[in-house]
Amino acid sequence: MGVGIQMMKTVLFIFNIFLTLSGIGIIIAGALILTEMADFNRIAESDLVKMAIAMICGGAIVTIVAFVGCLGAMRESYTLLMAFAGLLVAVFIMELTVGISAAVFKTDYKVAFKESLSESLRHVLANSRDRDSYYEVSGTRDRNTGTGTYGTAYDAIDGRDKNYWDVLQRQFKCCGVDGPKDWPDKIRPISCCLDKFCWGDNSVYHQVGCYDTLVEKIHASTTVLVYVGVGIAFIEIIGIFLTCVLASMCREE
Repeated sequence: MGVGIQMMKTVLFIFNIFLTLSGIGIIIAGALILTEMADFNRIAESDLVKMAIAMICGGAIVTIVAFVGCLGAMRESYTLLMAFAGLLVAVFIMELTVGISAAVFKTDYKVAFKESLSESLRHVLANSRDRDSYYEVSGTRDRNTGTGTYGTAYDAIDGRDKNYWDVLQRQFKCCGVDGPKDWPDKIRPISCCLDKFCWGDNSVYHQVGCYDTLVEKIHASTTVLVYVGVGIAFIEIIGIFLTCVLASMCREE
């Protein structure tokens, strides 16, 4: 029986190492999503940020649960092992709930998400000023290209939404909600440009709207999360079984 317990302890210890790494991985993934989407929280509402925070909290819980499992296996404590099994069941239910929510989120968020983007863009347009389509900001010219530094009337707009759109359009190489036509010519932002300068020709702007770009990115991210969650849940089922076996062996001895 002693050899059997020692073998089960080793297997459970290795399992908890994988569980700990999974928890840390979930925390890192949540932190990356939170960092990337924090600037767009106002535009994209708070759903993505809430999901990232939930991932960080879930990863921390998984890591703590793995520690309890390691402690129970090392001490051969029936109480700690059963507590670990119970916590694994709770985590499994939590991940199942989050996985179902993520699957539903993939299909239900699109309408509200597009409306959030449109509302933010309307807010920027409401603060715009009527100026010439393009104006030269600086009188200096590049020696190699002979061009000056140009901007649009969009550059005269103040406000946080404008900054969000600049970062969004530069980072994801998109323009407007559905395309460059969402921006009137007089205030179409430089951040929509394919190159450093735009000259009023629609062909030099990013033709893809930010809505389609972000939806594709969110869809890919949530799909990965669903599959990862299913994989971790399967591992946890194995862990629950191993823990119950070891707890039973410890109790008999």
